[in-house]
Amino acid sequence: GSAKRSRTEGDAQTNVTVYQPNVVIPDLAKKMNSLIEVLLPAKYLTGETKPVKVKQIWGTDVYSDDSDLVAVLVHTGHVKLKGAKHTLLVSLRVCPTQATYTGSERNGLKSRSWSGPHPGVSFKVERCLQHTAAELPPPELSMLRPGAATRQIPGSLCPLAPGPGQSFGVPAQACVVVFNMSNDPCLKYSIALMADQGTEPDRWTSTRMRREVLYLESRHRRFELAQTSSGGDGEFARYTFSEVVEPHALDRRAMITSGVPLPARHVKRLHENVDWEEFVWGPCFLRLRGDEYPLVRALFMPHTMAS
Repeated sequence: GSAKRSRTEGDAQTNVTVYQPNVVIPDLAKKMNSLIEVLLPAKYLTGETKPVKVKQIWGTDVYSDDSDLVAVLVHTGHVKLKGAKHTLLVSLRVCPTQATYTGSERNGLKSRSWSGPHPGVSFKVERCLQHTAAELPPPELSMLRPGAATRQIPGSLCPLAPGPGQSFGVPAQACVVVFNMSNDPCLKYSIALMADQGTEPDRWTSTRMRREVLYLESRHRRFELAQTSSGGDGEFARYTFSEVVEPHALDRRAMITSGVPLPARHVKRLHENVDWEEFVWGPCFLRLRGDEYPLVRALFMPHTMAS
């Protein structure tokens, strides 16, 4: 009995997927009708979990694969977001795509219905256990992710005071000037550039994005991160992440003339309707919805009208 139990625990440990908010579990279609194990860290089992608040869940009993696992566990009654929290090991059965996903109200959460085409697969919860067999993966201390409650990115211990017109400064540790793909001066990418410059909302990077656009470059690609809706009436602001077409031909003057954010002819949309919490800033990359983009340069530019 003990040998069998230890072997099972070992399999779960090597094949386990660690839950991340807003990230669909990868390669589910290759595991049809199989059981998969998902490790759900206790830190995500809070009442401030945004996917639960916005009902990021489609179906009843069988759910679409883009449904949030925390929301699913609340809906099925496996989890209550109050009281003691423990890391969970969740076993999911991968199921085919459903013709329709019918919503219902259970355990204080109403799931959504969906009858259109769904490019992914489905899953249902087989079991949910407290996880004590293994250690959690080490925390990613070098990453910046906005908090679910405040939407604030962790900032410097020495916040930057606002300059004239409440402008944002450049942290001293990030003030390294380089030249971008169109030979304009810009800043070397640094995680410090993305951090908030104070605890007040008007010093947050997300507030800065209301009037500025962020251009990021890898060695051979340029990306545009722009706010597309400012929120309001309880809604959160949304963002678009695009790749700039022919960045070598778009220097600063050409971009200002075209209008910032750039018009559709100059960009290729990569991710739309993105929430600020979905951006995860690394020391030399950005992670977004399961994709990772290496970064070497960064530039904030104020909005302009095409001339």
